[in-house]
Amino acid sequence: MADTLEKLEGIVRPHLKFLKPEEALGPDRDLGELGLDSMASIDLLLALEEGFGIAIDDEQLTENSFATLEEIVKLVEASR
Repeated sequence: MADTLEKLEGIVRPHLKFLKPEEALGPDRDLGELGLDSMASIDLLLALEEGFGIAIDDEQLTENSFATLEEIVKLVEASR
């Protein structure tokens, strides 16, 4: 999971407009507060699918799917 979290952070960071480059991104930080909105979530979904070589089904998505890195890890793991 640590490898997934590290790779995931690299994919997610560009979609967080309020996160400073030097600022830590913990696994339980609220990504909405860091600037992840609905449009950025769509771009992030595509980046996750490409970055991890997975397909995420619409049925797997919930309103909390992109709330934190922890939630995104669960989504990625379930899609493998």
